[in-house]
Amino acid sequence: MNQDYNIILINLDGFRKDKIDLCPSLKLMKENSYFFPNMFTVAPYTFSALPAVFSGMYPSRNGANAYYNMFKFRSNEITTLAQLLKQGNYYSCCDVIDDSVVPRSGFDEYNIYDEENVNFLERHKKIIEQLSKKGKFFLFLHNTETHKHLVRDIVQKYGQNKDDSEYYKSKNENHKRYDSYLPLCDNYISGILNSLNEFGLDQNTILIFFADHGTSCGEKIGEKFYGVFTYDYTINVFCMVKIPNQSSKIINQQCMTIDIFPTIAELSNTTLQNDSFPIQGRSLLSFVNNSENIDRDIFVETGGLYGPWPSPEKHNVFCIRSKEKKLIYNDTPQTWEFYDLKNDPNEINNIYDENLEEMIILKNQLLEHLKTFNKDTKLT
Repeated sequence: MNQDYNIILINLDGFRKDKIDLCPSLKLMKENSYFFPNMFTVAPYTFSALPAVFSGMYPSRNGANAYYNMFKFRSNEITTLAQLLKQGNYYSCCDVIDDSVVPRSGFDEYNIYDEENVNFLERHKKIIEQLSKKGKFFLFLHNTETHKHLVRDIVQKYGQNKDDSEYYKSKNENHKRYDSYLPLCDNYISGILNSLNEFGLDQNTILIFFADHGTSCGEKIGEKFYGVFTYDYTINVFCMVKIPNQSSKIINQQCMTIDIFPTIAELSNTTLQNDSFPIQGRSLLSFVNNSENIDRDIFVETGGLYGPWPSPEKHNVFCIRSKEKKLIYNDTPQTWEFYDLKNDPNEINNIYDENLEEMIILKNQLLEHLKTFNKDTKLT
């Protein structure tokens, strides 16, 4: 792009895509931005999802490929998004829940908040105001509002070793509980949008909202939060990109969270110099300018973060998703699942045993992916 823009990237941690229209400010943002409703996280839990965003790589390449590997990000080998923007003379700042969710490399300011006591809007407006007095900047904000309340409420009621059968029988109640947190999110988003006008940033700042993963409301037994399975309610996230003086557009093609890195690189006119670890994502702007209109195959992996305790030392659930079909491989125990998403969007009927041609094609693609990036699975 010809103009130098500030860039604000905001992660709404655990925000379900199906709740967007219940949050008026986010719905307004959606209607006035490039909206990607068919974005998928490459790992449905934060400690693996965000390193993937900041590296543009699958977890199995960047090193953060299990809950216990959150500190094994290959920081000495990989150029992070913040480092790339620093090369482009951006002043980089972040505000996060923990120093393991996003690599420190490249940030001029690295702030950590106390989740229990933080007022996100007040804190983040203050950061934006301070940065508005500097030159060109990149800001990453990690908002865990829904995560904070949901985990607290669910853990208190259905914590480890407690009977959680009631939870899976109470989907309506679970949704109502989740919806009760949305006014807090709406107030935050509205405040952030207003702050751009208040601090004179509305014409020179690109604003991006995305979710790193969704959250269970009891759809599948065994997953009270996220990170256990690779069903759509946790992996189908979203991204909204608002560029000053550009029109809005709904872009329905499948894409991934690792595509955010190259998108920001293109928007900021920065180029990755070190390709010893080439990024695996691709810019979303090819969809915006209509130079690409084909769905990208989706690969997702996870390691049972809130599943059988303790969590595995490596990812053990993998899936590939086309527009209408999904194949899942569970490494422990070794089982396969295949779903016709067009006719079975809730992924209820496993038709793997029907041995359909479409399943065989996806299986070969997934096996090749596993062979390349996950050589220690039982299949490779």
